[in-house]
Amino acid sequence: MNLQVVIEFTESGVYKDRCWESSFKASKGQLHRVSPQYAAQLIKHSKAIFRAIPDTHTE
Repeated sequence: MNLQVVIEFTESGVYKDRCWESSFKASKGQLHRVSPQYAAQLIKHSKAIFRAIPDTHTE
């Protein structure tokens, strides 16, 4: 299982988390789960802000 984080996009556009995954459209204000590496890249370029690390515990 891969760790994912939740970000909020600050810019609308077409994004792609991993090279083997499909691109996706995101609107400003939309929340989306991405890899921590991609989140860091988007945050560095002011295209997203960090929101949360989803709870992955199952009971």
